[in-house]
Amino acid sequence: MKPILSQIIILGGLILVVLAVIVLAVLSVEPAWLPLSESAAEEEAVITLATPTPVPTFTSTPSPSPLPTFTPTLTPTTTPTPVPSPTFTPNSLTNPTNPPTATQPPPPTSPPAPVEPPTPTRPAVDFVVVKQRMRTNEENSVLGKVANNCGGDHTIYVTVVDGAGQPLTGVIVGDTYKNVRAASGSGGLGQLRIDLWSNTMSLEVQGHIDGTPYTSEQTLPLSTRDEDIPAEWLFAGGYCGSIEDCQLRQKTNGLCRGHYSYDVTFQRTW
Repeated sequence: MKPILSQIIILGGLILVVLAVIVLAVLSVEPAWLPLSESAAEEEAVITLATPTPVPTFTSTPSPSPLPTFTPTLTPTTTPTPVPSPTFTPNSLTNPTNPPTATQPPPPTSPPAPVEPPTPTRPAVDFVVVKQRMRTNEENSVLGKVANNCGGDHTIYVTVVDGAGQPLTGVIVGDTYKNVRAASGSGGLGQLRIDLWSNTMSLEVQGHIDGTPYTSEQTLPLSTRDEDIPAEWLFAGGYCGSIEDCQLRQKTNGLCRGHYSYDVTFQRTW
């Protein structure tokens, strides 16, 4: 576009020059109707010839300012809100559910090793005393209870049984001083007898006739001496009318000294 403007400007300048020349030419011609004096005419001619015709100065026309570049302005448009698409929910008709897979049973596990039963703890002793009592005056008398009459027996009757209460034979029972001993079975099935003279003793199981040693509880002191027997035992046996009576008789030797008998039972703990 600039070359075209330049050409227009140059062409315009030439036209102006031509017009100026024409104007000057017209002005320099003396009109026929105007008489001039010869001298004036000559002078004017001299002036005209002497004074050069000024050449018009070419004034460049300023280049037009370039037009601003058109930048289109985008008008913001409202962004439409997207409409949510409907959610597709499958149902049994459009998307049938696969049938559940059968649960596989767990593989069989090996049975736990059998637990060995704990070894039973051996009791502290092999035999315990389950019975010890003084026989009544009637049991100790052949004729029965008679006022101021004592029986003549002075024996400890011992029975030995197992854990189930069955009689045991061959079990040795003796006093704690090892003065007297007897084996069960000698006085009947599981039974033995120890004579109790005018003394006091406690009994225990000491072993078996085959040599096996046993441990055992001991009985209370069993005696035929009045002063060594509890008054409660004497009253329970019918040897006196009351506890006070028994205690009085113990002091006055008014009982059955030397003639008392007892029942004892030893039971095995295993």
